[in-house]
Amino acid sequence: METVPCPISGSSYFTPWLQVPDRFDPSGKEQWSLLRSTASGLIMLNPRPDSTEIACHYPRGLYDPHRHQQNSVTCRDKAYLAARALLLRYRAHLIQQGTSKPLRQIRLLEIGCSTGELLNYFHRHKGIPRQNLAGVESDAEAASHAQQDFSLTVSRSLPNAGGGQFDRIVLWHTLEHIHAIHETLDYAAKQLASDGVLIIALPNPESYDAKQYRENWIAWDAPRHLYHFVPKTLEKLLQQHDLEVVRRQPYLPDSIYNTLHSEKLRCKIAGRGFHIPQLGVALLKGIAAAGIGALRPLKASSLVYFVRKSHSQTNSKF
Repeated sequence: METVPCPISGSSYFTPWLQVPDRFDPSGKEQWSLLRSTASGLIMLNPRPDSTEIACHYPRGLYDPHRHQQNSVTCRDKAYLAARALLLRYRAHLIQQGTSKPLRQIRLLEIGCSTGELLNYFHRHKGIPRQNLAGVESDAEAASHAQQDFSLTVSRSLPNAGGGQFDRIVLWHTLEHIHAIHETLDYAAKQLASDGVLIIALPNPESYDAKQYRENWIAWDAPRHLYHFVPKTLEKLLQQHDLEVVRRQPYLPDSIYNTLHSEKLRCKIAGRGFHIPQLGVALLKGIAAAGIGALRPLKASSLVYFVRKSHSQTNSKF
């Protein structure tokens, strides 16, 4: 375990924010402390597992981003994979928009590529050559799946991610997991082409569903999520790496996922079952959360940030 200062301000002064459970704890009693930096306003997990301890908190076979066809057997798992596959086209659209190059010439790096589905989608459906695609994934099984099933170039750490600069660098629900956050952003800034775009997707702690579920909001996801950014705190962090947000938008599909799993966690903590009536309630709340996010983007479950180097001229599409 380690206790760390705020990565934005360097300050070690915090105020208590919330005590949250680990959704994978069978007893439902384990609690983790979220603190808020008095200097920057960043919400973060403190104390937290260090980089050598964190792997054991990603239980094999239970953590959704690491799922693939070979390790998914239940109807729930297969439904998740089907939904993820359907959303790949939308995610790819968000990532590629605004590029002036032909897609076949795009170079793309995904940090936290998991099992490689997004990179494989860009190869199979967008025609980007495999040699123009690179991934970084610390989980050995997920990285192995991406390499063996999709023949992708996937490294276990940043320094081995490949030379040259990238037109798009993607951290899709990844930045909040990373211990070496400054090293990662410094690497991304150096590897990003002068007119390239860094795409960062993050859960939004000011969302409608976060306020509704409080400590049972699934996207606190302690102790795997180390940081919880809002636009103001993310912009402060990015400025330290000569990066700036040029656009942001809600990612509404996360509303359904977050409410389903938050309602399930709330039932678990209360000692109640999660059955069809609770599922119906969760779906209605998810639809409401998506509607609120569409009307008030800063209340959306997740936000996607489009980031450029500070000295770059921003494209009109961003």
